[in-house]
Amino acid sequence: MRRFTIKFFKMPELKLGWIFLFLFLLALNTFGQVRTITGIVNGADTKESLPGASVVVKGTTTGTVTDIDGKYTLQIPSGPATLVFSFIGYETTEIAVTTQAVIDVVLNMSKVALDEVVVIGYGTVRKSDLSGSVASIKSEDITKITSSNPVQSLQGRVSGVQVSSLSGAPGSSPVVRVRGVGTLNNTAPIYVVDGVILDDISFLNSSDIASMEVLKDASATAIYGSRGANGVIMVTTKGGKIEEGKTIFNFSGEAGIQRVAKMIDLLDGREFATISNEIKTGSYNNVDAVPNTDWQDLLFDIAPVQNYQLSVAGNSKMMQYYLGVGYFNQSGIIEKSKYQKITTKFNSTYNLNTWLKLGTNISITPFKQQIAPNVTYSVYRAQPVLEPYYADGSYGVVYNVGNPFADIENSNNFRDGVRGVGNIFTEMKIAKDFTFRSSFGLDGEYVKATNFTPAFTVYNPDGTASQQQNVLSDLTKASNDMLTWLWENTLNYRKEIKQHSIDAIAGYTMQRTRSEWFSMSGANIIRDGESFWYINPSYIVDPSNDVNTVSSINNSVDAGLYYSMISYLFRVNYTFADKYIFTATGRRDGSSKFSENNRYSVFPSLAAGWNISRERFMENVDLISKLKLRASWGKIGNEKIPYLERFSLVQSNIVAVFGEPSEVFPAASFGVLGNDELVWETTTQTDAGLEIAILSDRLTGEFDYYHKTTSDILVSLTVPGYYGNGQGEQITFNAAEVLNTGFEFNLMWRDLINDFKYNIGILGSTIHNEVLAIGCNAGIDSVLVGGYLGNGIPVTRTEVGNPIGSFYGYQTNGVFQTQEEIDNYPKYTQEELQPGDLKYVDVNGDGVISPLDRTYIGSPIPKFIFGFSAGFEFKGIDFSLNIQGQTGNEIFNGKEVVRPDPYNFEAHVMDRWTGPGTSEDEPRPSFGGYNYNVSDRFIYDGSFVRIRNIVLGYTLPQDWSQKINMNSFRLYVKVDNLYTFTKFTGYSPEIGSWGVLDNGIDNGIYPITAIYSFGVNLTF
Repeated sequence: MRRFTIKFFKMPELKLGWIFLFLFLLALNTFGQVRTITGIVNGADTKESLPGASVVVKGTTTGTVTDIDGKYTLQIPSGPATLVFSFIGYETTEIAVTTQAVIDVVLNMSKVALDEVVVIGYGTVRKSDLSGSVASIKSEDITKITSSNPVQSLQGRVSGVQVSSLSGAPGSSPVVRVRGVGTLNNTAPIYVVDGVILDDISFLNSSDIASMEVLKDASATAIYGSRGANGVIMVTTKGGKIEEGKTIFNFSGEAGIQRVAKMIDLLDGREFATISNEIKTGSYNNVDAVPNTDWQDLLFDIAPVQNYQLSVAGNSKMMQYYLGVGYFNQSGIIEKSKYQKITTKFNSTYNLNTWLKLGTNISITPFKQQIAPNVTYSVYRAQPVLEPYYADGSYGVVYNVGNPFADIENSNNFRDGVRGVGNIFTEMKIAKDFTFRSSFGLDGEYVKATNFTPAFTVYNPDGTASQQQNVLSDLTKASNDMLTWLWENTLNYRKEIKQHSIDAIAGYTMQRTRSEWFSMSGANIIRDGESFWYINPSYIVDPSNDVNTVSSINNSVDAGLYYSMISYLFRVNYTFADKYIFTATGRRDGSSKFSENNRYSVFPSLAAGWNISRERFMENVDLISKLKLRASWGKIGNEKIPYLERFSLVQSNIVAVFGEPSEVFPAASFGVLGNDELVWETTTQTDAGLEIAILSDRLTGEFDYYHKTTSDILVSLTVPGYYGNGQGEQITFNAAEVLNTGFEFNLMWRDLINDFKYNIGILGSTIHNEVLAIGCNAGIDSVLVGGYLGNGIPVTRTEVGNPIGSFYGYQTNGVFQTQEEIDNYPKYTQEELQPGDLKYVDVNGDGVISPLDRTYIGSPIPKFIFGFSAGFEFKGIDFSLNIQGQTGNEIFNGKEVVRPDPYNFEAHVMDRWTGPGTSEDEPRPSFGGYNYNVSDRFIYDGSFVRIRNIVLGYTLPQDWSQKINMNSFRLYVKVDNLYTFTKFTGYSPEIGSWGVLDNGIDNGIYPITAIYSFGVNLTF
């Protein structure tokens, strides 16, 4: 070291050191040099400059925007670089920078908004050439919602579509209704997954879906004929459509927790004791000394949810493929409620040569579900002055409803199975403009259910048995298998001749469905352990002789369905000069569900569109970049009907008595008369739409008005005795008609300011539902009642002039304040009244309050449903917010009505009448009786606004992620169902039912949960 130091200060070495230092500083200065790039950005369509266009150095945050004249100035490091030019409504352009100092750019108009390709039945079409009403939702929005069923992602996202979460239980399926309730039977749409027609998509993983399109009007759905009346949801899963020669891996992982989104405000122990003393004096001597049990707090827990998915996609000259494997696991907030599934998805396309292509789309999903007993009903009613456990740890008696925790412990209800859906297809170019496609699809499912309840008893404090017991253990085993095959053959013709464009398709399809279900139940199982949950028909003994040896069979059920369909379809889409669009569609369906004379029906539609913005007189209208009018008319059908009602049935579970002395013999006799003349339900729908884009596509909008009438609706009507069915029996007829009309809109604003990209959207739909006729075709004017409560009293009445499933009961007009008011009021015919009781309105004016005064008191069908979305992206940060809501509907709080015993009350009872002038709304408290008749007292406003989803994410800069061999690395946090603004006092205002006559009645649902989660998205 010393010698080196001495040498360094010698003159020659000193000069050499200065030279090296100079060269180093020169190199450093050269490396750090920047140069200035200038230019102007113009639009190819207008030839004018684009102010506010973004100019960014690729892979960095260095950038600027053009000024009012479209000019820009940007300093960049010396050396090779790439500039990225972008502007809303135009295609992004990249230009490599070498030695240029001036770079002028002309941006082409983006075809994404105008000519986005959307999936329709048996094909695709440019958005600009679409004459029907179709809404689309893409992969990035589908995966924002944490759910076992991808259809949940449609909530608040598509105008005209109502998605109701009927339960928060793991694995539960939502109810989907497109453009109102159009039938008294099954209202669910069909789903078409990669060409296979299905009834649900719960087997899919959201991450495997590329897009979902909702076909709403007759022009879009008529290609599905007898299955299109309730709407069609097209599901396209992901494939290997990536850059040729590439292989891309994606991993998404999410973990979160769930909690009850909202608790019901019930009385605590002291409040319940106070109210009980008012109802029955002396019920509790010291209201300050009673226990205080919060049953909801004890029952509902924090529960985990997990969702993981790994996929690989590849593309070569000969093959494109996609393979995805996912795992979803959700525990419920109530013990013994769980759901998990493993999804596998494999899509492939093989290019055998220039004219022949083969492909497969396969999904296999095994699943397991545990179903908890309906303890929310008992928790709602359990008296808060009772305790769940005695001092010795045994279950406490909960009078009238049972101890919910004893029910949970002794519940063992499982459902597991596997679902497989897929198809294999071939496409052949048989001539220059013709393509033939043949596809054979399968949908198969096997489900096994086991429900075991051991023998148990909840004992009273004195050691005697309470009513909550199961004397003998019981077991039910059930299985269900279903297999559908679908063979479709289509010939497609596409031709462009100058300004003429023709896209035509014709096809022939066949489908057959077979399903069978079997169940058997037994009692007195040998042991309680799962290893003994079997029923052996070979060993049947009298339980009184040996109660712990073998099982005894109680009953068994074996049933099945088998039906088939053949169809002929066609569609012609003609476009002239990219301005005028004409579409004709038809399908002829034949179904074995109907008699030979009524087996076939034709479902046609016609549509037209006009791209006004492509007319010459619009060339100088810079404000409007897109303006299109469209209209459609058509007839579509609903074959999801109770078709077995066309058969007359033999009643075999009866006995006959003959002889002297008399003997009993097994017998059979004529049962219920069928109707062999049943035909399809048919919906006639007219739609008028407007599509517009202004301010260089920053603001886009779609508006639709629809009018649809469903006729020949199947309905069971009570017939006179001379029909041969006996007194009060029913026969099914095509004898109802329902109208749905409404207006839909969807507005979206998108813009880019410097590096800040944002969007704001709002959509909405009005719904007018009205029953036009019931029974007229059969000559039997009728009304339908439904929504029966636990006491056998109906809540809904469907009749001409009102919506389907309207609430029916007494109207109230305040509370009696004095006996004098009672004496001067129309008399109630059933019991004596007291001050503090409700006033029912004498609707028919006969001076007596009786069941004849019941009337329409509300509808469960919303008059308006809406959604709101907002989001932004800024330097790797992304944020999105989604809100859904509805208004104009009512909810009937059925769980509050049925009160044969002293149950707990909701907190509003504390505002009760206690004397003249104290309350005009809340009557005196009682454990049942007059004030609990079905009336508008229990009708609540069903309007709500829900913060459906919030997502905040961060994507690492590309140069950072590449250092860890990742193409993309994104972290995010999100919350679903954060908060719901509503006046309804229940767990959720989304109260619905699979049956339209039971809709909107809250009988105690599994609460909807709020989900807080953290996730990661990786691409490599």
